[in-house]
Amino acid sequence: MIPELPLNLVSRLDRRLATAVTATTSPFTGTQEVQDWGGEWWEYQVTLALMKPADGRRLSAFFAALGGSRGRFLFHDPSIEPPGQTGEGVVAANNQTGNALLTMGWLSERPLLKAGDFFSLGQDAATRLYQVTEDVSSDATGEATLRFVPRLRSSPPAGAELNVGRPKAVLRLNEPVSAQVGRAGKYQITFSAREAL
Repeated sequence: MIPELPLNLVSRLDRRLATAVTATTSPFTGTQEVQDWGGEWWEYQVTLALMKPADGRRLSAFFAALGGSRGRFLFHDPSIEPPGQTGEGVVAANNQTGNALLTMGWLSERPLLKAGDFFSLGQDAATRLYQVTEDVSSDATGEATLRFVPRLRSSPPAGAELNVGRPKAVLRLNEPVSAQVGRAGKYQITFSAREAL
């Protein structure tokens, strides 16, 4: 069972989708040759808000128990706002791959997600975070096709639930986390992590 970050009082958050893409530029013509190796993952740099001593010690112990990049943890990105009433979307069919997913179970004929919204698929260590790249609406039967990044890493089974209300990612620390303890014992903690694949 992968633990979830217990406190999410974020004062600053930087999130980016990293891609395994390289480009070689000709020194003579300036033309580029681009190689896409297919790898994509989320990277985070997070500064947590000043915390009371008890909360700071609790969070410091959480990060220490991870053992640096040895451990993994579930992270709910607090900058992600849940959409309104959408229904309970699930994967509609097996063997889907790429950057599109046919889903069903939504409330019928209504806007569901906007470009930039997030959802996650999977449980525990298999949890994966995705960002919608186009607005999504359901049809009369409650079906909808989602287009998103990164591409699916594995084909989700039919009936797998989509988490749009509180999507999460599984992260691995880039380095051990230090806690800065200031006046009155207030804690300030910053961590950098990447999606654990």
